[in-house]
Amino acid sequence: MDASVLLEPLPMWTSGESRAGSQPGRTGRLLAAVCAALAVFGGQAAAETFDAPETLSAFRSLSSNEEAYCSRIALIRKAQTRIDIQTYILTPDITGSGLVRELEAAAGRGVAVRLLLDDYGSHKAKPRLDRLRRLPGVEIRYINASRNQGLLRRVDYVLRFGQLNRRMHNKSFIVDDQSAIVGGRNIGDVYFRRGGVVFSDLDVIIEGPALTDLKRVFDIYWDSPLTVPLDDVAPLPAKPRPIQDPSPELTPTCSAPAEGQPRPLQPVPAVVFSDPPTKLSRAPDAAPVFDPVRDQIRREIETPSRSLYIVSPYFIPNDRWVNQLVALRAEGVEIGILTNSGRATNSTPVHAAYSKYRRELLKGGVRLFEFKPTAPTVEEPDLEFAGLRSRSTLHAKTFAVDDQKLFVGSFNFDPRSVSLNTEMGIILRSPQAAGGVRTYFEVGARTSAYELRMQSDRIVWVDSTATGEKVLKREPGINLFHRAILKALALAPIEHLL
Repeated sequence: MDASVLLEPLPMWTSGESRAGSQPGRTGRLLAAVCAALAVFGGQAAAETFDAPETLSAFRSLSSNEEAYCSRIALIRKAQTRIDIQTYILTPDITGSGLVRELEAAAGRGVAVRLLLDDYGSHKAKPRLDRLRRLPGVEIRYINASRNQGLLRRVDYVLRFGQLNRRMHNKSFIVDDQSAIVGGRNIGDVYFRRGGVVFSDLDVIIEGPALTDLKRVFDIYWDSPLTVPLDDVAPLPAKPRPIQDPSPELTPTCSAPAEGQPRPLQPVPAVVFSDPPTKLSRAPDAAPVFDPVRDQIRREIETPSRSLYIVSPYFIPNDRWVNQLVALRAEGVEIGILTNSGRATNSTPVHAAYSKYRRELLKGGVRLFEFKPTAPTVEEPDLEFAGLRSRSTLHAKTFAVDDQKLFVGSFNFDPRSVSLNTEMGIILRSPQAAGGVRTYFEVGARTSAYELRMQSDRIVWVDSTATGEKVLKREPGINLFHRAILKALALAPIEHLL
């Protein structure tokens, strides 16, 4: 069975990072077991397995939200020449404003700053960027932007929905053309454990030859005809407006870690994936700069011989893909899928669409796990911000094939990522890191997720606790009213829009 068909355009897939561009809206925590495995095994690949060790890049997983934030701050503080940031969401909250202040300080000492943002995801950040864009050497551009403000902007989105519904979902953070961060995190409190809404996420810091392609991706998006200077979207006021950041005293200080230096980066062959920016234009690209991420992933998956493990917060297959997964399982390929539970998801319509396919997947032998809304304490205490404990929602996007390849990036297994958003990520050819995902499905998922099973021809949710397994015959945390909504949404013809 050729698994390459799994990532063909699937019109019935659904979801996206913030459904139809909405801002994130539920609580969450880190996918700790996967990240812990990556922290232990991260990139310790046997270089002799590959023919060209000189092409090895080096990576380290950012396995906690605090580490992910402070790694970005550390790179900004060490920057000497240039900072290039590309992201879907930048919010002017505690951590978002804190990072902007660091960029202001870097620009003040002569570092060039280029900031490329998606108009829908980062619209609210525009006033907070006034002071930054006044500094020499700073350029800020928005992509696929409406040039209107206020009510006219809403009207524009209605009239040009087909165009403006597309998102630049890419995330990269490049400093001095030497170090970069790639993964699923945007810039805002929910991605760095602040407040009541937190996402469990994953990204990596990488150095070496992969930076050449990461820089190329940024430059091509930066120069795209779809990008416009922020001054053209929201003209800079002649008189500077006062800026009052929310609770700046709560911004992480990101001082040197008490336990010493960060874990070293490990050598690993790495391949950068990216959609072309023309994907946002809805027009076919006669000479694409990149193959679509969908096609790049398809080539990497090829034909799994042993295992395929997928972690995706928004996972909704169509009937064809379900059949392909079941066929792979019949050939002996181990398949595990982790997505959000009904109470952990930040999108009820997405969960409704996904729920239609659970029965056939389970009957076909595919293992399904759903992330719990409240995970047990599985992280080290020093990875917490101020000891906060929040309900969890999964946001990490990764998959592992045959314990050989691991993907980390922005791509969700959904139609928005396949057809509407631009996406990017990186494949790490590391048996140990890919094996960490298997370890999660075999061990860690028991504490952080429900396992779904078939029992007497009905779906049950198995909750593994300290006292043993508890079998739940109804979807956890979903009441009668919520179930009625899910059933109604599952019938609505809106999957291609989510």
